Amino acid sequence: MPPKSKKRGRKPKEVVDTEQYHIEKISDSDIQGNTISYKIRWMEYSPDYDTLEAEWRMNCDEKLIDFCKTHIVAADYTQKIQKFLDQLDNVHLEKDTILKILDPLSILGQTTVQCGSVKFVDVDTIRSKILFLEYIRDTNQNHLLHSALNPSEDTLDRDADRYTKELRHRLTVFPDHPFVKITFPLTTPTSVFYAPPPISALLFEPITMEMFEKTRKLKHLIVPPSMDPGFNESLVFMDSESMKPSSVDQDPRFFHLFVQNKGKRAYEGMPRTPREPRDGRFTVALKLIQEPGSGWILLADSDCDVDTPLLSMSGVISPAEMAHQSLVRQGERVAFSSFVHIPGTDMCLDRRLFHDFSRYIPHSCNPTCSVRLVASGNEYPDLVVYNLVKLNKRNGRVITLDWYEGFTRDVIKYFNLNKHPDGKLFCLYEKKMDFVQCVCDVPACREVLYVDRSLIAEDQEARKDEKLAKFPPRFRFRGLQIAETKKIWEISEGMFME
Repeated sequence: MPPKSKKRGRKPKEVVDTEQYHIEKISDSDIQGNTISYKIRWMEYSPDYDTLEAEWRMNCDEKLIDFCKTHIVAADYTQKIQKFLDQLDNVHLEKDTILKILDPLSILGQTTVQCGSVKFVDVDTIRSKILFLEYIRDTNQNHLLHSALNPSEDTLDRDADRYTKELRHRLTVFPDHPFVKITFPLTTPTSVFYAPPPISALLFEPITMEMFEKTRKLKHLIVPPSMDPGFNESLVFMDSESMKPSSVDQDPRFFHLFVQNKGKRAYEGMPRTPREPRDGRFTVALKLIQEPGSGWILLADSDCDVDTPLLSMSGVISPAEMAHQSLVRQGERVAFSSFVHIPGTDMCLDRRLFHDFSRYIPHSCNPTCSVRLVASGNEYPDLVVYNLVKLNKRNGRVITLDWYEGFTRDVIKYFNLNKHPDGKLFCLYEKKMDFVQCVCDVPACREVLYVDRSLIAEDQEARKDEKLAKFPPRFRFRGLQIAETKKIWEISEGMFME
């Protein structure tokens, strides 16, 4: 929790209290203007000192989740989610609905964005939450809202076994992709349980928009979903029929054997550089684990030396203008977690409907990894994650990226023009401006990663969608800029080559 700002005596000037305040629990919520605030019980303070605080002034995602679960008590709440989401466009939400349905559901989903490593500060929290839940609805990600429902141990064991088999089946279709192991809790969690990424939403190599429109025919690239509920009533399995191809030459698992015989190869993906199985680009296995308040997080499964290629990013290759359209229509939380720019092109990776495992990499201002461009065999280079430091038990083999490096100059320029004697955070708090706050908690943390570029950013009464509609004409978001240079590398036997 950042230190709170309060007045001392009769001084008209507000000063910063340097004491750190720790939250014992959240007991209630209310609406102040267009901001949802929470009643806070402070550790080592009596109830007389309880205060109402906006969500974005608190760094306590697990306590927020505990609070939202007090409103989600019915075992069948997941069955009512779709009906509520379908009404978001047409129904005026009453205060009780906002506090007891909209807010709890959005908390469950929002805390998983970029693994909880950043905080999206929106003064208009109500409209911001509506935009986010509309995105969840429109991209079939309802499973993110199911985490308050914990599966039984029998269900967990049964569904973990099925999911693991289906994921391994998909990985065999793409021999160039690193092996990914998913680690489920050994016993039913007492707090929250995160359903794994839907198999039908996972990409293992980039596709174009034209290919995306033909997904029903290209079942080796994107498999249809199963309607069987799993874990906590989430739709995360693939259609079992997709695991039963009719003949060997139509079996995606063996496409790599027919590289030289294009007549037999039933592969309709983007042209890729042919590789022998022994010349794999990625030699380090990866692992997905879940953490309360953060969702799924990607790690290396074994130690690896510096400069090891780990993973190639995937998404739907789309015009960069789509990234800006998403920012305007869906807000920073969706756009910044979904779009990655491809340097040297006017294109980006759109990862809203379909994504790869790099989506589960947290942000850090002192990252363990970076991104290089690598020749792919087609006009768009691959964005390959590699490690800047040795990954070992000492650092938990954690994979982190500086997702917001591309905004650094803009943030520096803003604070050079705006005095902030009480610190960057309080400067923006006092102005009631929207921004992206870093909570990576490393010594080199920049604290503020992005400041609202809207022409009405300082209008405290403006709704979130009104701010998003007023960006300067010259400002265009083209996707996060994460590649370190435009240099294009090659990879051979798990090593970068000039």
